[in-house]
Amino acid sequence: MTRNSQSRATQIRIVAALAMALAAPTAKAQVNNGVGILPSEALAPPTAPPPAPSDHLFGDWGGLRTQLHNIGIDLTVDWVAEVAGNVSGGVKQGATYAGQVGFEADVDWEKLAGFKGFSTHMVLVNRQGANDSNLFGDHLIPVQEIYGAGGNVLVHLVYVYAEQSLLDGRVDIAVGRMPVLNDFDASPLNCNFMNNGLCGNPKELPGADIGMSSYPDAVWGGRVRVRPTPQTYIQTGLYEVNQGLYTNQYYRTGFEFNGARDSGVEVPVEIAYEPQIGPQAMPGHYKLGFAYDSSTDQQFFTSSAALLSGTPSTGNKTNYWIAADQMIFRNGPGPTDGIILLAGYVHSDPALSNYTDQVYIAALDRDFWPARPQDTIGILFNYQHVSDQLAAEQALDAEFGLPIAGNATGVQTHEAILEVNYDIHVARGISFEPDFQYVFRPNAQANIKDAAVFGFKSHINF
Repeated sequence: MTRNSQSRATQIRIVAALAMALAAPTAKAQVNNGVGILPSEALAPPTAPPPAPSDHLFGDWGGLRTQLHNIGIDLTVDWVAEVAGNVSGGVKQGATYAGQVGFEADVDWEKLAGFKGFSTHMVLVNRQGANDSNLFGDHLIPVQEIYGAGGNVLVHLVYVYAEQSLLDGRVDIAVGRMPVLNDFDASPLNCNFMNNGLCGNPKELPGADIGMSSYPDAVWGGRVRVRPTPQTYIQTGLYEVNQGLYTNQYYRTGFEFNGARDSGVEVPVEIAYEPQIGPQAMPGHYKLGFAYDSSTDQQFFTSSAALLSGTPSTGNKTNYWIAADQMIFRNGPGPTDGIILLAGYVHSDPALSNYTDQVYIAALDRDFWPARPQDTIGILFNYQHVSDQLAAEQALDAEFGLPIAGNATGVQTHEAILEVNYDIHVARGISFEPDFQYVFRPNAQANIKDAAVFGFKSHINF
C-alpha cells in the first residue's frame, strides 16, 4: 500500500470512529477510538462512511457491523488497561492496574425508523483495579484516569440520552441521563494522556464542583447547542446536582435514579470558535465557558476565630474555563494528522473549592513517521493550585492539633505533573502506549517526595 493510500485509509477510519462516538463524554485517545471516549462535540462532521474493519480486532464481525451501521445502529465493545508504578518518591513505592471494559450503542433513528435528526446514545462499563496515586499518597490528581467511580459492579450505567438535530444541524438538543462534561470543556484530544489532570476533562471542573458531573456518572439534564455559523457555536444546559455522585452508596450501578441527594441545578454556558486555518485546513477549537451551581455550600474557615466557633458562611460555586487546540503543521489528511498544540485555564471559587486554578499546556504529533502513520507522541505539563483559604484552614488545623482538612497530611498548596508518552499502533484494533509521569509535590504537599511513575496504557477495540 502506498503512503497516500495509507493516509486516505487512516483518515476514513478516524473520521468514521469520531462520528460513531458523536456523543461520548470523555476522551481516551484520538486514535484509540472506543467506548465513551469522545465528547458529543467531536472533531469530525456528523456523517461519515461506515467504520473500517481495520479499526477493530475482529474486523467487520463477519459483515454484521456494516449491516448494522447501514440501518442506523453502531455498536462498540472495547477494553482499556492502564498500569502505573512509582519507582521513586511518594510515601511508598508500588504499582497498580486499572481497567475498563465498555459497551456503547448509538442508534440513528432517521435511518432505522425515519425520525429525522433523532438519535439515542448509551454506554455501559465495567471497571476494575486500583490507582497508584492513592498508593503513593496523592489524592488530588490520579495518574490513571480510567480508575474509579465504576461502583465495583459487573455493569455500571454511564449515560443514556436522546439527541435531536434540527435545521440541518444548526440546532442540537440532548436530554436524558448525561454528565455535564459530556459536552462542556470537552475534547477528544485530552485522553492522548493517561493522567486524570486532563483526561477526560480538566480535573479542576469535576474536582472543584460536584455539579460539574463527569464520566462515568451521569445526572438528569439537557443541553441546547446552536451554531450561528459553521465555525461557531453557543451552548447551555440545565443539570441536576446530586451530592451522592461518584459514591458507591448512591451511584454504585448508575441505575439508581433517586433524587434524595439533589441540592440544586448546574447551569453551564460555552461559546466556541472552530476555524480551519490556511490552505491545508488545519483545524482549531477555541472555547470560553462559565458554570453556576445553585447549591449552597459551606465555605472554608478563614480565621482561628471562625475555626473555634464552627460557623462558616455559605455560597454558590462558579467555574470559568478557557480551552484551545490548534494544528500548526499537517503531516497527513486526517483531522488529527499533524502537530497539535493544546492549552487551557480553569478557575473556581477558592472559598468553596479545593481546586482553584489549573493551567495546562500540551503537544501532540501524529503521523510524523511515514512508516507508522497511526503512531502519536504526546507531552503534557499540568499545574494545579489549591485554594489558599483551604491552605489557611489546614495551617490552623495543624496549629490547634486537629485532623487536617481535605484528608491531607500537610498544608496543600500546588501540584504539577509532566507526562510524556508514545502511542503505538500495534495491530488491527490494538494500541499500546508507554507512559512516563513525574509528579511534583504529590497531593500538593511539600512533605511528600516527588514521584517518578512509569507505566503504559493499552486499548483493544473489538
